Amino acid sequence: MVRSSIPASTTKRRSRWLAAAAAGALTLPLIPTSASAAEADECTYGYSADSSVFFGTGSGASGVPNYDTGNGCTVMDEIMGDAPFASHGQFVSKVAVTASSLARAGVLTEAERSAVVSAAAGSELGRPHPVTGTRSVDLSRIGLVAFTTRTQMTADAEGTLAALAKCGFQNAEFSGSAGNFYGRTAAELQPLSDAVGIDVPSLGVSVSNLQNDLDLVIAEAKAIGAEYVRISGSSRWTMADYSATAAFLNEVGAKLKAEGITVAYHNHGYEFETQEDGVTGYDVLVRETDPELVTMELDVYWAASVGHDAVQLFNTYPGRFELLHLKDLAEDGSFADVGEGTIDFAEIFANASLAGVEYGFTEHDRPTPDGITSACNSLGNLSELRY
Repeated sequence: MVRSSIPASTTKRRSRWLAAAAAGALTLPLIPTSASAAEADECTYGYSADSSVFFGTGSGASGVPNYDTGNGCTVMDEIMGDAPFASHGQFVSKVAVTASSLARAGVLTEAERSAVVSAAAGSELGRPHPVTGTRSVDLSRIGLVAFTTRTQMTADAEGTLAALAKCGFQNAEFSGSAGNFYGRTAAELQPLSDAVGIDVPSLGVSVSNLQNDLDLVIAEAKAIGAEYVRISGSSRWTMADYSATAAFLNEVGAKLKAEGITVAYHNHGYEFETQEDGVTGYDVLVRETDPELVTMELDVYWAASVGHDAVQLFNTYPGRFELLHLKDLAEDGSFADVGEGTIDFAEIFANASLAGVEYGFTEHDRPTPDGITSACNSLGNLSELRY
């Protein structure tokens, strides 16, 4: 096998983008395309050949291109097809055997083979992350998705932020669209949040904002000091739409990264329910986005609501979850304040370093008796959690 200047996997993914756009399923901008791949893609919706071999943040990032190994598969496809792994030793052994085989085939140089194996050895993947019950949650990295308090924020943003700060919140994620967060711009909210000591590391915007108002998104993020902007998808998307969205996120992610901002994708449940041959729409988003440009904001409630465990996702896709929505699942499937439902948050926090988590935001979609009370209750429960 030899390196291809235009990987088969890349050309097929571009073809899926074009097909989706032609069918009217997307309004995402087109990208240049090459000739259709002649070979059958044996790793349909696999890891992007346009990114790098990545086993997690820090020493898990190899810096080695994720080369096409033939028939539309990549180095990451060859390795991570067995994920999640039962142990770190099993994982490193798999990487070592695969990397050596690829080096003999001319896909990797000896230096690249060594770098891939070193990244695997330095990764947290497969290592035990036990709940010891001795650690407390770092509340300086916890915030609130202000959607929880949307009614109060619209009526009295200043008073709402003051109440949230009083019960201990140090961070918030404002949700809406660029230029309109609860009836105000991010620039207008900045002095209010700053006055009470609440940072805003993330803004929730729309896909349309990224398509049509990117300069405004950047201006709003910089005005309020946001490190992340995140979007959500649509229950109407097909697998081809997810592939097209991944390509779009890579493109816009490069532009945002140049401005010191990371783009994130926030899930609901439908991403896991849309699937083809055992691959879900969510798999496509993670595998086909570049970890250097795009991160995931995992909503643990929505994942759990369709039977997907957060920690298993961490072990399948290490280092890809810089943001979490901390939302609890009640016994009857409804929403609960964090710590009062069925989700094991101790296990999630014990595995947070494997996931690459930077911030966790509590949320309740239908809070009772009101958003502020629910939010403060969730934060109180987290302050008492030991993991």
